[in-house]
Amino acid sequence: MNKPQQLNDTHIKNNSKILWFGMLASSLMLLVAVFYMDKLQLQEPILPDLKNILVGICVLSIPLSLLLLGRFKRHQHKIRDNIQLGIDNTSNDLQTYITYLIIGMSLCNLPAMLGLVLYILVIDLYLSLFFIVISFFLGFLYKPDLK
Repeated sequence: MNKPQQLNDTHIKNNSKILWFGMLASSLMLLVAVFYMDKLQLQEPILPDLKNILVGICVLSIPLSLLLLGRFKRHQHKIRDNIQLGIDNTSNDLQTYITYLIIGMSLCNLPAMLGLVLYILVIDLYLSLFFIVISFFLGFLYKPDLK
């Protein structure tokens, strides 16, 4: 039976980059999906009355991704400084860092997901694309930097 992999600096450096690339790629995939659905034009708007509610939620989700950014950056600097000094980071510090990364990137991805829902329900291409692009660029705020 395999032992669970220990949380260490190298593991966190590699996995945080993979996680970041994956989360960032999801915005690009949603962008392609919305363009493709728009070209097909298979459906009429399902619930156009929900447009204002969805736009409101998308707008509110943008500052939520910025809310954790300061803590994420503090933990990232602490871990990076320890790596550069040759000091092993504690499992607790590494776990906190990866937790902030996952939650922050999920919040960055929320406008893209809601943009897709907005397109499906309301068929507003430009507004949907706006939120997907915003989500993509918000993801760059959480780029792992553990050199």
